[in-house]
Amino acid sequence: MVSGITGMFGPLGQVTTAHLPFLAFIERSQAFSLGAISMIEAGNPLAAATLLRSFAENLAVVFYLRAHPSDTEKLQPGARQGIEVGRIIAQAEKHLAGFKSMYDQLSAMAHPSGAGSFHTLVAGEEGEFTWQSHPTFNHIDDAKYLLSLLEDLGELTGQVIRATARDFAAGGSTEPPANRPHRAD
Repeated sequence: MVSGITGMFGPLGQVTTAHLPFLAFIERSQAFSLGAISMIEAGNPLAAATLLRSFAENLAVVFYLRAHPSDTEKLQPGARQGIEVGRIIAQAEKHLAGFKSMYDQLSAMAHPSGAGSFHTLVAGEEGEFTWQSHPTFNHIDDAKYLLSLLEDLGELTGQVIRATARDFAAGGSTEPPANRPHRAD
């Protein structure tokens, strides 16, 4: 995910405060990705979906900041979270068709209602049911679906990381790439 960022800090390797939101983006991307993998391997779809939802929010911030560059300061160390998630997701949907639908599905699993409340409850036709306290995948296709989301989010995040690193390295710019028009690869 982070290949291709060598040299983004210029010939002297100087990190400035302009780099910090980008470094936080990388850190959070890796944390959510690795966490989701661990939870899928452990058979815990609720934790995996919650981490994937956070991974999606992290990616969506990039699209939001391109439209609202003055909000970059809200991502500096010590800043309070002041960007509404709904606005972030709406901005990502403008660039990635289907993003909101995917996000809504992950939210349904993450929230304490609906799919998130009774993921392990299986009701039979006669009114009988089974339930267990440890979440598990009801079907292998559920795990495959979450893995496909992880792959998609990882690929998009990798593209953002490489493009941003190139932009930083290209002119030694201290202006975060989200504040400039996006260059297509």
